[in-house]
Amino acid sequence: MKPNGALQTIFAFFLGLLVLAFVSVAIGTFLPEPDWSATNEAARDSWQLTNGIVLLVCATALLAASLFLPDAQVVLSNGILLGGVFTMVYGVVAAFISDAGLLRFAVVTAALAVTIAIGYLRFVRGRRTPNTQVPISAPAEGVPSDIVERVMVVERKLDAIGTALRS
Repeated sequence: MKPNGALQTIFAFFLGLLVLAFVSVAIGTFLPEPDWSATNEAARDSWQLTNGIVLLVCATALLAASLFLPDAQVVLSNGILLGGVFTMVYGVVAAFISDAGLLRFAVVTAALAVTIAIGYLRFVRGRRTPNTQVPISAPAEGVPSDIVERVMVVERKLDAIGTALRS
């Protein structure tokens, strides 16, 4: 069965949204929002900053987990990666609306550093340049003499197809 790129993309996006919903519900369950009528503004800012930090930790764990899934599970890996990105955005916004200047800056800085590191590990480090230098040896006895040239033509065509599919 031929893979459906559009359906896989939609599934990965939907999985990312569900991961964000799961993290949000989990944090709301284990770190509930206090009753604002009984607290002051400092307590609200403290809770928002704590919420942002917890979201940042969850997002980092999700982004890191997406790196360790095998290449054969690219749709799940992309969905978890998107869930981590969405959670990171939610965490940065939660920390940003708090009024804790230096700590808010630290959270946003950490989010930036994690995003750059995961982006590098996911999209840059794993890329390989195709090795076009293939050692050529004389054909074995009983093999047609033009086999080397025919194989080189096939390899050039496959390299061109690979380049077209990667772009």
